[in-house]
Parts: sequence; structure tokens; C-alpha cells
Amino acid sequence: MPIGISDIERLAQILARSGVDTIEIEQPGLTLKLVVDTGTRVAAAATPVAAVTDHSVIAKADVAGHFLAAHPWQDKPFAAPGQRIEAGAVVGLVKVGLLYAPVVAPVTGTIDAVMAETGAMVGYGTPIVRIQPLN
Repeated sequence: MPIGISDIERLAQILARSGVDTIEIEQPGLTLKLVVDTGTRVAAAATPVAAVTDHSVIAKADVAGHFLAAHPWQDKPFAAPGQRIEAGAVVGLVKVGLLYAPVVAPVTGTIDAVMAETGAMVGYGTPIVRIQPLN
């Protein structure tokens, strides 16, 4: 039986509410491993926390995997603090097996902080980049 995105979202919500951070489902021809970030993370910001406004927007991971700030063939990261970014631009990648899922900016603005570390395991909904939207 195929698992749809709504099933995955529902499982992620159940995991987050229960405090369980990982579930793995195996069926013939199907394996699903879902990891939800349940811990509190403290990120080093390029600007003091006091300078951050309440209007910041967070680009989040849509899948679980390992975060990559840059494409494996490139040295330059997709997003850096102070960089202007357009809505829909790729700000990072999440590697799931051989697949690279993009993390996209939900708004146009300036990158305030990259909150995830390269190589770190991220879950569905993990904050990746904080953006100060343009007015």
C-alpha cells in the first residue's frame, strides 16, 4: 500500500506530540524512515539575538535526512548570513539516501542565520535558515 504525503505529515505530527523522534516502517518494496526534530536547538546567529525582529521567517526541512549547506560539487553554500535571497530560491539540501531534496526560501529577504549545521541529521520541520523578509 503506497504511503502518501498526507500520511507522512500525520505520522510526523503524532511523533512530535508523543515525544518519539524516529519511526521506521518496512513493507515489501517499501521502506520509510521518519525522523522528527523534538529537541531544542540553539543556533549561532551572525547578528545578536536582540537585533532579530519578530517578523523573521524560517525555511524548514520538508523531509528527514542530512543537511547540506552546499551542493556536493560546489564549495559555496546556497545561503550565507547577510545574503539577499528571493522567494523560492534554494537555501540548502537535505540528503535522503541518493536523493537531494531542496530547502527553499518561503519569502524574499535577507538571510539572518543558517540554523542547521552541514552534515547534521534534520527531521521534518527542522528550522534550516532564518530570513528577515523585505518590507
